[in-house]
Amino acid sequence: MTRLEKKGRDPLIVFFYIFIAVLILCFVVVTLKIAFSPVCSADAQHVCVIDTWSIAGLTAAVFGIAAALLTFLGAFAVAYWWANLDKKVDAQVETRTNELIEQRIQDQEAKFQAQIESNVQAFETQTTQLEAKFQAQIADNVKTLDSQIARLEGSFQFIRKELVIATMVFPPWEVEEWAYELLAVDPSSEVSVRMVMSYLDEVDYFLPDPSTPSKQKTLRFMPSEDVLYYWNKALEWREIVKGQNDPAYISNADWQINKRRPRVEAYEKQKGEDKHEDSR
Repeated sequence: MTRLEKKGRDPLIVFFYIFIAVLILCFVVVTLKIAFSPVCSADAQHVCVIDTWSIAGLTAAVFGIAAALLTFLGAFAVAYWWANLDKKVDAQVETRTNELIEQRIQDQEAKFQAQIESNVQAFETQTTQLEAKFQAQIADNVKTLDSQIARLEGSFQFIRKELVIATMVFPPWEVEEWAYELLAVDPSSEVSVRMVMSYLDEVDYFLPDPSTPSKQKTLRFMPSEDVLYYWNKALEWREIVKGQNDPAYISNADWQINKRRPRVEAYEKQKGEDKHEDSR
C-alpha cells in the first residue's frame, strides 16, 4: 500500500488543504483590497473620514483572524494526524514487512533454484560416471561369460566326442539308431565318420589286412555273414558324411574306404569267380 493511496483515502485531509487554500486566497484578496483600495467613506467635501490608524487596526484584525483560523486548523490537523498515526504506522510497517518478506522469498527461491540446478548437475555427472562404470562392468562380465561359455563349449565338445568314442565300442548295428538320433539333434556330429570306421572294422574282420596284426575274433551275433553288407553300410554312412559338408570328415571317410577298397574289390572278384565255377 503506497503513501499516495493512503492520502487518497483521507477526505478530511483533502478538505483541510482546500480550506487552507481558500483562507489564504481570501486573506490575500482582503490584503490587496486594503492596500490598493483603502476603506474610505467620502463626505460632502470629498474628505475621507477614516484615518490611517483605523486602517492599520482593521488590517491587524484581519491578520489576527487569519492567524487564529490557521492556528485552529493546524491544531485540528495535528489532532487528526495523531489520531490516525497508529494506522499509518501499522500500514507502513505492514507494507515494509511485506516487501521484506517478498524480497526474502525471492532470494530464497533464487538460492533454492541455484541449489537445485547444482544438485541436478552433480546428479547427472554421477549418473554418467555410474553408467560408464556399469557399462564397463557389463563389458567385463560379458567377456568373462563368453570365456566361460567357450570353455564350457570346449568341455562339452570333448565330452560329446568321448561319448561317441565310448559308444562306438559296441557293434555299429547296435548303435545305428542312436547315431541317427544324435545326427538329428546335432547334424555336425562326427558320429557319421565313426560309423563309417566301425563298419569298415567289420570289413577288416572278414578281410583282414595282411600288413596289420589280426584282431582277436570273438563270438558275436552279427546281422550278416557277408562282408559286402558291412561294406555297403560303410558306403551308406559315407554319403551321410558328404551331406555334412565337413572337409575333414569327408577326407577321413574317403581315406578309410580307399584303404580297404582293393581288398573288397578282390573279394568281389573272387566271389564272382567262385559262383562261375559253381555254375559249371
